[in-house]
Amino acid sequence: MNQTPENLPTWDLSDLYEGPDDPRIEEELLAARQQALAFEEQWRGRLAKEDLQAEDLRQALEQYEALQRLAVLPQSYASLLFSTDTTDPRRGALVQRTRELASSIATHLIFFDLEIGRIPEATWTGLIRAPELAAYRHYLDHERELAAHYLSEPEEKVLEETANCRGRAFRRLFTELTSRLKYPLEKEGQTRELTQSELLALLYDPDREVRRQASEVLGQTLERHAHPLHFTFNTLLLEHQVMDRLRGFSRPEASRNLDNEIPDQAVDTMVDVVVSNYDLVARYYRLKRNLLGLEDLWHYDRYAPLLSERAAVSFEEARGIVLEAFQDFSPRFAELARPFFERGWIDAAPAPGKRGGAFCAGVTPDKHPYVLMNFTGKPRDVMTLAHELGHGLHDRLASRQTLLNYSPVLPLAETASTFAEMLVFEKLQSRLESPRARLALLAEKLEDTFATVFRQVSMFRFEQRVHNQRREKGELDLETMNRIWQESLQEMFADSLTLGEDHRWTWLYVPHFVQTPFYVYAYAFGELLVLSLYARYRKEGAAFQERYFDLLAAGGSRRPQELLAELEIDVTRADFWQSGCDLVAENVHKTEALVREIGQISPGP
Repeated sequence: MNQTPENLPTWDLSDLYEGPDDPRIEEELLAARQQALAFEEQWRGRLAKEDLQAEDLRQALEQYEALQRLAVLPQSYASLLFSTDTTDPRRGALVQRTRELASSIATHLIFFDLEIGRIPEATWTGLIRAPELAAYRHYLDHERELAAHYLSEPEEKVLEETANCRGRAFRRLFTELTSRLKYPLEKEGQTRELTQSELLALLYDPDREVRRQASEVLGQTLERHAHPLHFTFNTLLLEHQVMDRLRGFSRPEASRNLDNEIPDQAVDTMVDVVVSNYDLVARYYRLKRNLLGLEDLWHYDRYAPLLSERAAVSFEEARGIVLEAFQDFSPRFAELARPFFERGWIDAAPAPGKRGGAFCAGVTPDKHPYVLMNFTGKPRDVMTLAHELGHGLHDRLASRQTLLNYSPVLPLAETASTFAEMLVFEKLQSRLESPRARLALLAEKLEDTFATVFRQVSMFRFEQRVHNQRREKGELDLETMNRIWQESLQEMFADSLTLGEDHRWTWLYVPHFVQTPFYVYAYAFGELLVLSLYARYRKEGAAFQERYFDLLAAGGSRRPQELLAELEIDVTRADFWQSGCDLVAENVHKTEALVREIGQISPGP
């Protein structure tokens, strides 16, 4: 495994290709295009027929799947390579080359989805029950739902042909702009240029002046670069509006809900319940304000640690904690996680030009996933590592599914990641003897939960508002977007914390708004779902494990509601979501009890 001087792992992508100049990249893309031409010639006009046979449709699906598997590998490799250095023009060119060829391939496959949608209903009713199509039943059902929003084949081809100079181009621009930003932080008369990940880590510093300065630098830097980021987002808002009009979606988030296979009603219910529990956030931050001995709490105090000193964590220590927590839950969990460390499947070293944040990227069922993070030695990096490895374990467990069925929808994609975080949190709690240390860790966990549930719902409501206002009033100026951002997030804090001027620019660097509109509610969905699942695990113990593994192994092969119904979960009911919020409330109660046990802690710096 490659190592940086700081002994942090970097990716070994040789399981995909030897390097960006590997001739197999171009060869396989061109081979995929040739296969797409042959596939179109063989199957065009043969599917939307009354006499279509199940065996013929299965043969077409297997060929389609093999073709997609071949085409996705170069794209995945180029994207992974680019994410670790967005300043390298060769990597950017490779991403663009793979995307352009992928679009060329896709234009020859558009007919396939359209014809599935046009199979006569009487024929479809018989086909969908055929045992030959059992492995593809869910995929086909969902494609029929999506087909209701497709345009004609010539129109779909034009949209695909132009995608790389429309939305995809602006999304790439956003990634390059935000990844290349340098944040100048002055300390003791000297200025250091930090990456975004390094700067954001300072918002967890025990020194209030360090947090305030980091927040100021973040806001000022984003303000200086606001024009291209704001223009990019405004352009994508318009594109989303146009596509919704053309495809017949009545509300901005409707297409995401359809992709997620979650009814609008379930999303609306979850959001309403979370908003009705905003008082939990305000209640906690009033407590934190008192604990820190501060007259006013500001946005840069949100993640202030309750202990003034926290030891840095090495990557090896983080690895040990995570694997031990996984082992305690199930040896199978730990066994699935070890190769990530041993075989170069993790890129953890911060670097100039590297994409900020963290993610886990699946490739295909027969290839392993890859984890990217920016490890800075902060204790919360342990939780981030657990979270992304949870995604990786989900991917590996679902690898028995076909390519068309193995990726879980976004709300269920957080099921393993958030569960993995809970395992590590419990492990860390069990190691602590000091009530102060337990209080500090519980506070961190609560703050992460607030960020995952309540903040993400606030961000979802921000998206709803800017999309709707863009449709009603036309292009939105910066001041309007800043105002909507501040109002949307201030609602959950009430008077417990003030979002200052620096904060109003921070929507500009959130990748989800640009890359995957309305993704964010999936975090809240997943966290509240996992709170319920984790409570069940603690009650049932080993009996829970197999049911849980079955849920993960299902990948995207069945509707979320069907999978969760087997665990007696109904996501359309408000009382289910309230039960998750009640578990958050229990942790607020525990925090208050620990405070009473300890008494007033020393004010933070």
